[in-house]
Order: sequence, then structure tokens, then C-alpha cells
Amino acid sequence: MTPSNTVKGFANRWISATSFGLIPLFSIPVMTAGMHLPSMMVYRFAFGCLGILAVLLWQRTNLKVSLVELAEISLLALFYDVEALLMILGYNYMPSGVATTLVFSYPIWTELLMLLFFHERFSWPTIGAMTLAFAGVACMSGIGGDADIQPLGVVIELAAGFSYALYMVSMPHMRVRHMGGLKLTFYVFLMGMVFFAIFSFLFFDGIEMAKSTDMLVNLALLGIVSTALSNVTLIPAIEQIGATLTAILGAFEPLTAMVISILVFGDTLTPAIGAGFVLIIGAVLTLILIKMKRHEA
Repeated sequence: MTPSNTVKGFANRWISATSFGLIPLFSIPVMTAGMHLPSMMVYRFAFGCLGILAVLLWQRTNLKVSLVELAEISLLALFYDVEALLMILGYNYMPSGVATTLVFSYPIWTELLMLLFFHERFSWPTIGAMTLAFAGVACMSGIGGDADIQPLGVVIELAAGFSYALYMVSMPHMRVRHMGGLKLTFYVFLMGMVFFAIFSFLFFDGIEMAKSTDMLVNLALLGIVSTALSNVTLIPAIEQIGATLTAILGAFEPLTAMVISILVFGDTLTPAIGAGFVLIIGAVLTLILIKMKRHEA
């Protein structure tokens, strides 16, 4: 790991994490303007696919996939779509910074799934990390605080984190794990766009048109910045600084969302929310370090 690569890796990961943390900045105005979520997701993944496709074509990537890979991609897209939909849906029930932090607890779900289905070792540090996470969720759920947080929102965001954990646990056991990361992401987003388009026509009056230039700009930024850019910079970051540091620096995602929530949308940072944020981030970072030591052993 050369100093130059390290600097580039940290820069790429910071760009990736902060651009993902900007999701509330672009999505909440669109929701407030009245667009239903499936349509928003169609636009998000459409713009995201265009951005990633441009990079893949520039890299001259072979875009062919087999039927087996397509089936696996469809399942992964389902997990990812549920996470993406529920995270933004939860903004209706709590401050967006709190919502994003609760979703960021997905490594806890990942660890539980690995313990239950893949017989990973249970250790006291793991138990301690999970205890910290549960305490953090309790704080952010409004226990001891006065923020506008509804229990349904907590359930929605934890379900979003669980769905993303299913994505993370499933992917390493599929053939598509050998596919290039950006190519896989492109097809997951493309399939997600198709799923949400079908959903829009089945349960709504089709895909809504953007009602204003501001709405279209926000949709484009949601897709290009928070969807395409966040993934285009994530993959080289993993190669430049390693998976562990990349995972640790992911803490910038909820931190960015929390700052946006307070400064842009005027949400309140109560002592309980602050404590919950620190506990959840601490729990996630602890789990990452435990996994790193486990792989080194």
C-alpha cells in the first residue's frame, strides 16, 4: 500500500460515504413534492445505471451475463431494493439522520445471520458489540429523548438494515461474486429499476413524471451522486486501502446524513440521539475490528 494509493483510497472512500449520506438531501424534497416512492426509485436507478454504464463503457467492460447470473442478480436486487425503499420510507417517521444511522447497523444483522446459518464463532467481544448496538437503537428510538421518532419508523429502518445484511451475506455464496464489482452493481440497479417500474404500473398509475425542474434535478442528483458516484468510488477504495479501512470509513455515511438532517432540515440532536449514534457506530466499528482479527488468525 503506497502513500499515494493510501491518499487516493481515503479520498475515494470519503467521496463514496458522503455522497451516499446525501440521500436525504435529494430524496426528501422529491417526497415532499408528492412523488410516490416506487417512481422515485425508478428515476434513482435509471440515473444511477447511466452513470455506472458510462464508466463501464469507458473501461471497455464485457457486459455479458449468463442466465444463472441473471437469476442471482435478481435475488440480490430484491434485497437491495427493499433496503433502498425502506430507508427512504422511514424518513416519514423520524429524522433522516437517525434513519440512516439505524440502517448502518446492518453489520449487526450480518453477524447474527453468520452466527445462525454459517456457524461463525460467538465471542464475548461480539456479544459486547451487539449489546452496544441494541443500547444505541434503544436511545435512538426515543427512550430518554423528545425527538419526533415513531416506533414504526424504527422497525422500518431496522428491516432495511436486515435486508441489506441479506444482500451482504448472500452475495459471497453466489457465482456473481466473481463478477466485477461495478458490473454487478450496474445489473443490480438495472434489475431494481425494472422491479420498481413493474411495481409502479401494478399498484399505482404508472411512473410519475417529474413535476418541476427542481424535482428532476434532485432525482438526477439522487441517481448520479448518491447512487452512481458512491459506488464508482467505493470499489477503487477497497483496492487501495483494503476492505477493513473501507468499512470503518463507512461511518461517514450516517455522519453526513446526521449533519444534513440537522443543518438543512432543522432536526434536533437530543442527548439520547447523540448517545445512540455513538453507541451504534462504536458497535459497528468493534464488529469490523473483530472480523479483521478473525481473518488474520
